[in-house]
Amino acid sequence: MQTIDFFQSFVDYIRSLLSPYGFGSYAIWIAILPFLLIVYIVYLVVVRSIKISARRVGMPREAMTGMIFIVRLLFFAIALLAVLATTNVVLGEAAIAISTLLGSAIGLASSRALGNLVSGLYVFAARPFRVGDYVKIGDVEGIVLEITLNYTKIMQPDYNRAFVPNGKVVDSGVTNYRVRIDDYLLERGEEYHQEPLSKSRLNATIDRLKYLTMGDEIYRYSFDVYVHMSYDIDRVKEIFDRICREWEDRFIHPPEHFYYSNENFGVIYRFAIIVKEPRMLLTTGAEFQTEIAEGLQRLKTS
Repeated sequence: MQTIDFFQSFVDYIRSLLSPYGFGSYAIWIAILPFLLIVYIVYLVVVRSIKISARRVGMPREAMTGMIFIVRLLFFAIALLAVLATTNVVLGEAAIAISTLLGSAIGLASSRALGNLVSGLYVFAARPFRVGDYVKIGDVEGIVLEITLNYTKIMQPDYNRAFVPNGKVVDSGVTNYRVRIDDYLLERGEEYHQEPLSKSRLNATIDRLKYLTMGDEIYRYSFDVYVHMSYDIDRVKEIFDRICREWEDRFIHPPEHFYYSNENFGVIYRFAIIVKEPRMLLTTGAEFQTEIAEGLQRLKTS
């Protein structure tokens, strides 16, 4: 009761300041701003604590993102209920307000912001990728760090973070480089031999359940190399073969290269490498691409 009286006194004080300017009717909305600011600060602290605790216990990034999403919805509900309660909105008025809000939302359905929210719901439902995957969305590629209703956060190969609107995710072509190695080898007509299970009965059971539900997942990344027609193609193939042999122990499967297409007085070769963790594409994968570029450069100057 004292809290309500204090808030009403604060509203009356704000109204007295604004009345000479004709804004007295907005006093209650201005008075609620400090409370909303406190809620926002608490939200930031809670989210930060979740991230630190999740990393400390080794929680998967996707699970951490899901927890943060739930917390975000919870704090939004708290802020909304606080606004309705402190502004003395009764049931009938609340219905009118909600109807007006829905009507405005429908009227703005073509806007970019609302389109991103709808696209975000689609991304959550369709799950074309998950947190931790290495993907390519349009002309942006990298590791997915976070998926929200508005955007998808991606860490690019140069370690800069790109915020891709979910509307672009839906409209653009999405390539997810994560595959199940057993499915991949089966498509190639090769046999897959599962890694030995843990000696612990509990860990072996967990490994078996993980294999049945998700399989042994890998990341098969491909990239193109353009070779001008002025190069000796036979020597180019020799260099590519040598580099792939030298790097075969650095990857799960020996690197591959093959002719892909002709373009602008040259030939495009496509390379494919397979790694266990997507971050290896930013390190070992980048070093492999550098080795190929240096091999072509040496051939050009020889």
